Amino acid sequence: MTARNDLWDLPRHGRLVRFLRGPVRRRLSPVLQRRFHRRYAVVQRWRWRGLDIVIQPGIFPPGPTISTTVLLDHLSARGDALRGVQAFDLGSGTGIVALALAQAGAIVTASDINPRAAANVIENAALNRLQISVVVADQLKGIDGSGLDLITITPPYYPADPATAAERAWFCGRDFDYFRRLFPQLAALDLHRTEVLMMLSEDCALEHIAAIAGGHGLGLDLVHARRRWLEWTFLFRVVAREGAT
Repeated sequence: MTARNDLWDLPRHGRLVRFLRGPVRRRLSPVLQRRFHRRYAVVQRWRWRGLDIVIQPGIFPPGPTISTTVLLDHLSARGDALRGVQAFDLGSGTGIVALALAQAGAIVTASDINPRAAANVIENAALNRLQISVVVADQLKGIDGSGLDLITITPPYYPADPATAAERAWFCGRDFDYFRRLFPQLAALDLHRTEVLMMLSEDCALEHIAAIAGGHGLGLDLVHARRRWLEWTFLFRVVAREGAT
């Protein structure tokens, strides 16, 4: 049995898993942190449905978490519907989502605030012989979003201040600064024309993030949910709320 989250009618864990999550995650946390630090320190390789990517040191690795694969599987299910779509992958990291979009026939721009990540995207595009435009950008600043059909975002969502460029992939700022800057930029788009997909987890402050979005006339509509072991991951569509000012 699972409970539901009232805000979106999200699935949640039953009593036993809710009981186990706290102590298990606390016990595993140091192990996971050491694993991620090791991954950041050396070059890694990762494959997904024919795509082969290099993960350079300091760049967020898509493999250990499921948020990236949930988004990739959702995009893959669209098939030919992505052909010719003007897509923008915000915070691209290694570029795996941008590569999947390009592989499906989309016209893709990948962005990241970290120049090393942008270089990693260029490397992986060349490795897979796919055409992707790559820019170094802070969210949508300096980006003309008027012609975009699709924006994909796998944001940092843990409320702590990042101390390094690598930590920007995890931490959104103690006061959720990442989202406070992002949602006004998304609100300036024509969201009836441009679809915005965002990955979030039950381990982030979903209601708080939704409240920040709501303050800018935006809502988060649930598209898909998947559980892996002790964690639910959610794919949301960012939408304009009718009557919002």
